Amino acid sequence: MLETDFQDEPFYDDPEQVERPELTPADQLRQQWVNQPGPIPLIKQKNVIDQNAELLPWAGMAAIRGWSWPFAFAVQGLLVVSILAAGLNWYSTRHSGKLEDDILRLQQDVQTETQRQQGIMDATQAEIARISHARAHRFLLQMADRPLSRQEALQMLNASLDDTRTSLEQYKQRAANRETELRAREGALALANSGTPLIFTLALLLAAGGVGSGVRRAYSRNPQARNAGDFYLYFATAEGLYLNFAFLALLHFGLSSTAWGVSDFSAAVGPIFWAVFWVGFYSFLLWYFVRVARDIYKALQLRQPANPWGFDNTILFKIHNSFVLMFLALEIPYLGACYLLYHVGSRLI
Repeated sequence: MLETDFQDEPFYDDPEQVERPELTPADQLRQQWVNQPGPIPLIKQKNVIDQNAELLPWAGMAAIRGWSWPFAFAVQGLLVVSILAAGLNWYSTRHSGKLEDDILRLQQDVQTETQRQQGIMDATQAEIARISHARAHRFLLQMADRPLSRQEALQMLNASLDDTRTSLEQYKQRAANRETELRAREGALALANSGTPLIFTLALLLAAGGVGSGVRRAYSRNPQARNAGDFYLYFATAEGLYLNFAFLALLHFGLSSTAWGVSDFSAAVGPIFWAVFWVGFYSFLLWYFVRVARDIYKALQLRQPANPWGFDNTILFKIHNSFVLMFLALEIPYLGACYLLYHVGSRLI
């Protein structure tokens, strides 16, 4: 009887035969979060999103502690670095470059001209003192074609002294006006060139609205299409967390290279180099958009286009067009504000 009971009891030699409860997508997402190394939530979230694009629709249900919601994630991953880079670039370039060289050269010219005019005035005053104490009654001056009496000579020298002073003051005023205009232009250009990369990042973030509405219209039957804007922010930040450093470095170099002290390089390479540079930057940006679109297809569980660079990549074109429209909507008023700042600053004379 004991032997029979022992044989009837189930037992397993292979642990793989034990049935394990199947993990839900939310559980899988939580498990992926726990398995991520490192203490920085931003990096952990990037890695989870990169490795589990298809699980992202269940991020809200997973309720992961330390998980940032779409816009907060984008601000932490993209915008903060862009703000710091813009501030650092502005501080470094606001008093540097070709315009700063022009200002220093102008100041040197004013100093040289002031010394020259002061020498003329000193010589004139010395001549006035000599004539005032001389015993002679007639004096021959270089500016006169005949001998002059003491009174006539003194009148002519005093008039010349006044003309020299007036000329010097007028020259200083013109130079001050020119310096004010150059300072205003320098400040406006530094602000425009340093702020445009920040506008670039802001356009990346704010394009989420256009991407979301465009994807909802294109895939209205997809139940996850209503979250396309959030998916875009997640994937744009995860894919761009490190690429954003390259974008910012290229933009600041392209816009502020002359202020970085490499104006000779900019002049030497010529327009062909810069044309290739900006075409390459656009291609780099488009490659980034292709990667973001690929992840959104995964999150929406849609079949990806055979050619991710083709015209049939609907989500890619939604991302591209939304970004371009948002960038123009932000950049044009910003450049207008910079020009207004230059206009007002150059008139403060």
